[in-house]
Amino acid sequence: MPSPSSILDPAADKNQTELVKIASRFEVPDFVKEAAIEPSMDPIGSGLQIAVTAYADPVRKKFACHSAAATWLSSAYFHDKSAEYHPNDRRRVCERLEHFADYFGIRPAYDAIVKKAELLRGSDQLPDSSYAYVWEADNGSKERFYPLTSSAEVKVAAEWLHASRDRIPFVERHTISKKILEKAARYGTGLGEDLTSFIEKQAGRGIPNPASLYKMLENRAVLADNQVHREEIMKLAAAVKATPRQALQQNELIKLAGVVDVVDYSLGLIGKYTDLLPRPEDVIFEVTFTKAASEFSQLCTLQTGNIYAKDQLSKLARDSVVSVFGEDFADAVCTGFDVDPEKVADVAHTLPRPDAELLERLLAEAGQHPQMGKTAGVLDEASMHAMAEAYKR
Repeated sequence: MPSPSSILDPAADKNQTELVKIASRFEVPDFVKEAAIEPSMDPIGSGLQIAVTAYADPVRKKFACHSAAATWLSSAYFHDKSAEYHPNDRRRVCERLEHFADYFGIRPAYDAIVKKAELLRGSDQLPDSSYAYVWEADNGSKERFYPLTSSAEVKVAAEWLHASRDRIPFVERHTISKKILEKAARYGTGLGEDLTSFIEKQAGRGIPNPASLYKMLENRAVLADNQVHREEIMKLAAAVKATPRQALQQNELIKLAGVVDVVDYSLGLIGKYTDLLPRPEDVIFEVTFTKAASEFSQLCTLQTGNIYAKDQLSKLARDSVVSVFGEDFADAVCTGFDVDPEKVADVAHTLPRPDAELLERLLAEAGQHPQMGKTAGVLDEASMHAMAEAYKR
């Protein structure tokens, strides 16, 4: 444990780096913001002459309390690191800080510091899962960043991840984002549409457009300067080309995102993304689950496996429906003389395959084609593993 003489107080914080941390941990009151910062933090260095009795730790001349602002600053610095004092010294310094807080009439602001410091010390007992990012050194020591114990902290962590996305590998962003989504759901945190979309993509909660996915891989292959890597990327691209997005397995997509992230690092693409060269996760998880869920109610899946948007069903003509399915069916799915897409959707997904195929013919005649089709096939896990191994070398 460091000696009290080595513990940082405002006067010793020459570059004010600790002040930045203090301001992020404690709510700085207006009377501190409005005070001159230099004489409040370092009276001697600013040319002021103060008595030794104006220090909360007069023995070491630390934690000057010659004004309300100085008292608040000294209190914040002290309580942030008070555990490093011997209990007897700590008690004496606390008593003097309380005395100065009462003298300058800032006791509520002082008590707020004490309460927040206790909460911060208590957070040290939180499990790793309560932090967005946990870094573990080779010697087993840990550093934990961005607690997730409130809605506000969850949003701060999400904003930090977005700002730091080019400095953190996808595999770590994936882990962090899953924690953020879990805590956001627990606290009912509103992250906003854009930030929610970003976090969901990092967490692998989305599906791709196969054509866009193929194009992304093809572009990476063109940029690869190693023939072996180029060929491996094109093999993967060829496998993806024939695979419809609803058949792509989520675990494989997450592996793919990690592989492409490594590829981008080796190609020097990190931080240089554009509309023509998008981020891997923006393609691989293009349609997030939240967006898909909001759109799902607007889709209709037939027994053929093909999926149509409900508004496409409104393009059917009543006469055509009558000619194929009869008057009773038409009456059930129409409002007046118009086909009602909601009514059609309610019954269309239950139609047996032969009838569903007839309905599709009517839709095709009306110029309406499936939004997506159901086809077998998944990414080959062995190929994915081979790609990952290739880019580890």
